[in-house]
Amino acid sequence: MKRKAIIVLFVIYLAFIALGLPDALLGSAWNLTRDELGVSVGSIGIITLISYILTMIATYNAPAILKHVQTKTVTFISIVLSSLALLAISQINSFYQIILFAIPLGISAGAIDMSLNHYIAVHFKASHMSYLHSFYGLGVTFGPLIMAKTLENNSWRNGYIVVGILLLVIAVAMLLSFPFWDEETKEHRDEHHTHHSLKSILQTKGVKHSLAIFLIYVHIESLLGVFIASYVYEIKGFSYSEAALATMSYFLALTLGRIMSGILSDKLHPNILIISGEIVMLLGSLLLLLPLNNIYLIYLFVGLIGLGSGPVFPNMMHMNPSNFDKQKMSKIMSLQMVIGYLGFGLITPLMGQVFDLVSINIYPYITTIMSFVLLIITVQLIQFKLHIK
Repeated sequence: MKRKAIIVLFVIYLAFIALGLPDALLGSAWNLTRDELGVSVGSIGIITLISYILTMIATYNAPAILKHVQTKTVTFISIVLSSLALLAISQINSFYQIILFAIPLGISAGAIDMSLNHYIAVHFKASHMSYLHSFYGLGVTFGPLIMAKTLENNSWRNGYIVVGILLLVIAVAMLLSFPFWDEETKEHRDEHHTHHSLKSILQTKGVKHSLAIFLIYVHIESLLGVFIASYVYEIKGFSYSEAALATMSYFLALTLGRIMSGILSDKLHPNILIISGEIVMLLGSLLLLLPLNNIYLIYLFVGLIGLGSGPVFPNMMHMNPSNFDKQKMSKIMSLQMVIGYLGFGLITPLMGQVFDLVSINIYPYITTIMSFVLLIITVQLIQFKLHIK
């Protein structure tokens, strides 16, 4: 690989760390944040809903933006927006102010996610897709770790300040890398970001099956990122910081799963990696049902869910260039991400309301059911593809 490509790839990985760092901050700090603001456990769902509606809008429209603006520019502006939003949240004094600053966070996340996933799929080989999402996992692991350290001093605001500054540093690195990126000509952008109607995309063979997988998988991932800390704190009775480390355990294992997926991607078919991961997810969810109150066993069971989650998203993304036409791929990827964000931004907030109405004690039952449904739909998709071939 040429030196310029290595530099660009390194900065793209940093950008995906920037994408991951804010994602689990709110969930890991929510116990203290909601106490300070005087709101319920399920109120986090409102913030999540608004943020992810904006993320879905940004993701769905990203191909149209990328047709006119280069990937590096979209990514740089988005990281700066995320940083400023995080620093603003650290200064809020009401619940509604968090909602306000969740808007730029949602828009920038969607733009970064779609732009860089498409860029890697087009310009780099398969293993780099898994490694890309490993770096997202690093970001989403270190976010709760940073927050856990500041929570030890009963401060969630400092966690947002630290992460906001880190994102500014990554934005500077992205800006300095601009000369090393290959110029995306108008012809290149027109070829890869051709407009297609939603109806024509949905009529493409295999698209509906893949959308169902993205919807359920991202919902499971968000259940762990948003609510595992609240479950460990409220039901298991552990401290703020111990509960936050449960979130970190999931995302650390998720990162390891994606690194392993990248290493194994040249030896095992993506279908094998995806199915194996989903079986491990189901196993971890079943173990979490056990009436045990040992924090280290909880970390282990949550970690198993994370480890199994690792191969699913990147391998589904990697299959896009071989499954779909080049002219349609950009729009299909954006739709997959939109549907995934729907799992995070709509279904997960609704689940928060369910937890408020019933009890968060049902949390492991929900993750088990969703993991089982995900496995069944994936098997059906693979059988459908084999039948088509």
